[in-house]
Amino acid sequence: MELEQVTSIKDARVVQARELSTSVGRRKHGRCLLEGQQVIGWAFDNHILVDRVFYNIKCPDQSFLDHLHEKDVKCIAASEGILKKISDTNYLIPFVGVGVINSPIQSNEVGDFVLVLDGLKDHGNIGTIIRTCSAFGINEVLSTSYDLDLFYKKAIDASRGTVFRVNHKKFSSGLEVAKNLKHRGYQIVATSPHAPELQSLVKLQSKPVALVIGNETEGISNELMSEADITIRIPMNRGVESLNAGVAAGISIYELKLKVVISMLVNHIRKTLGREINVTGKCIQLALDKELSRLTSFNSTQIILMMVLKCDELMTVEQAWKDTAHFGNEFQELITPLLKQGYICYSANNHETIQLTSLGEQLLGQLWPIVEETEQGILKGFSREEQAQLFNFINRLRTNCENIMHSS
Repeated sequence: MELEQVTSIKDARVVQARELSTSVGRRKHGRCLLEGQQVIGWAFDNHILVDRVFYNIKCPDQSFLDHLHEKDVKCIAASEGILKKISDTNYLIPFVGVGVINSPIQSNEVGDFVLVLDGLKDHGNIGTIIRTCSAFGINEVLSTSYDLDLFYKKAIDASRGTVFRVNHKKFSSGLEVAKNLKHRGYQIVATSPHAPELQSLVKLQSKPVALVIGNETEGISNELMSEADITIRIPMNRGVESLNAGVAAGISIYELKLKVVISMLVNHIRKTLGREINVTGKCIQLALDKELSRLTSFNSTQIILMMVLKCDELMTVEQAWKDTAHFGNEFQELITPLLKQGYICYSANNHETIQLTSLGEQLLGQLWPIVEETEQGILKGFSREEQAQLFNFINRLRTNCENIMHSS
């Protein structure tokens, strides 16, 4: 592979990379610097597109260089001097990448918890808060100024790369933020050392929460404080004026997130994956039962068992338990009518294995048009591509469940 190299700080690629050390440069190019192997790794982990990586021509880490080549990242050799100019440091960072900053997701979807950063300046605090948000599943962060930049080196490091996954939406003022939040149905919760209510005792409405974290020195602005639905304080010993913004945010996020889950528990339960799939599966079963009742006394579970037997030819009773979710006496009640009428039978000399009979095959042939017609009705309005995606999603869900069940 031919070596690609830069030899001058006037090279356009170097000029652009150097501009990324400033917030103005990052906004201009929609990119940020990735300083060091670990930061580049964080970018990969969070699906950030890495444009290129400059590396030390004298002593590159070949294994990491090979890793970059495997990911089809353009690698450019540079001298120690040029690398120091790019990173604007007096020490050497052997690998400096350029990552494309993801645009914020513009959606009206409402999560149960968002964070508002109001005038924060310290990039270490900002990174720490973002990391805490990520730990508690908070993916949306709003700021009251277009100037707030999550991609300073200190913020990236303090966040352990979680800034790359957060959906950060910028507004021009606290009032704009409040208007957006109230339009989407959030209750705005502000913290203040002078608030009448203790955070641990406050009762939240059954609505999603927008927690406001204020400036390290001045706290939350008056315009945003006036829009708050609830004002709370963290109890502290006398003589302690305030907590570090990152620490305070962590305490508030932990306590309020738990309160949100409890206050919105009914909604959470209704939206759980297991319940949604369970209810949908039951609806499909009932629809098929209704259509089958026109021609047979057998239900959908019995017919599906026969269909599986047609595909597998032989099946152990234990496997049939799992496929039908019927066990013991319940399973025996399921298959007894099929055995009596000769549609299935036990294998010769083995009552632990069942199979479909030729009579069962004929019944399936008679009922198949109903099964097919019902399935078409269930999938009405789905395009072929959507149907293929649906079955792909179902297979992936099943595979993930099996991986969890078989993991040590």
